[in-house]
Amino acid sequence: MSKRLIRYALFFIFIITTISCSTYTNFYSKTYTSIDKNTSNLHRLDLSNQNLTVLPDLSMIKDLRMIDLSNNPKLDLQRVFEQLKLCKKIEILMLDSLAIEVLPKSIAQLSSLKQLSISYNPNLDIETMVNQINNLPIEFLNLKGNNIKVLPGNFSQIQSLKDLNLSHNNIADAENYKIISKLPNLYSLWIDHNELTSLPKSIGKVNQIRFLYIDHNKLKELPTEMSAMKTWVIHAGYNSFNKLPAVFTQMNSLFMVHINNNTIETIPKDYRTEKYPLAGLILDNNPLSESEKKNLKKLFKGFFLLSFEQK
Repeated sequence: MSKRLIRYALFFIFIITTISCSTYTNFYSKTYTSIDKNTSNLHRLDLSNQNLTVLPDLSMIKDLRMIDLSNNPKLDLQRVFEQLKLCKKIEILMLDSLAIEVLPKSIAQLSSLKQLSISYNPNLDIETMVNQINNLPIEFLNLKGNNIKVLPGNFSQIQSLKDLNLSHNNIADAENYKIISKLPNLYSLWIDHNELTSLPKSIGKVNQIRFLYIDHNKLKELPTEMSAMKTWVIHAGYNSFNKLPAVFTQMNSLFMVHINNNTIETIPKDYRTEKYPLAGLILDNNPLSESEKKNLKKLFKGFFLLSFEQK
């Protein structure tokens, strides 16, 4: 194996072993779905989908780190947070599908909170939420399915944010990306399933992220301004690309692209004439001819990963 391939392989292994999309898999202890006298030492508590109106007594649990309250729309959140504020070690809080409009102010007392999911609460007041959590050490924020079109201006105050999930919204407005670009520690951005037919030029300002998810949209091309981005991996499957975007050859940090399930038939000449770091390409389920596949094998023979399987 060449030194170039060894370097790429080691980098790929680093990515796989250090980055995970399964954000809630911290604290590798058993997840409990109820509380009894034998569970006082639990770390993870999943009370989702239990039709709760009140929480069980949490006072005996001294080391609670994760709690999932999702899909209990009858919960009295004011009372819930009066209990939760006593759990000083909570780092992961899941509040999906609770018909939340405004979070209780006492969420600001969860001083250890790092991961917060408030997805599928389409009437959530995002601006007020930011004011409530911007002093917490939030690293992961899930706002999936909240009918978001434009982020509030104060969103950039969540300076500790590393991973932002905006899937299943409608993040098309250029202003959103200007705001997101002001999050200095942002590492991963999900804008998949947003019915996007194009990305605004301002996406190029989001040059701090390493992982970008733009899959399951209606994209046909990408703006040249993306060349300013320092992204390592792009997921662009399930769109409407009919050729491999040439801008990928201009992205000096881009290492791998997933662009499966599009309508790609040809590879632009840029990939034959430009120098670029791209070394992994997944083109599965694209209508590439057999002759084009042969050309690709020659063109990308130094890649550590090249796939164009048909299923």
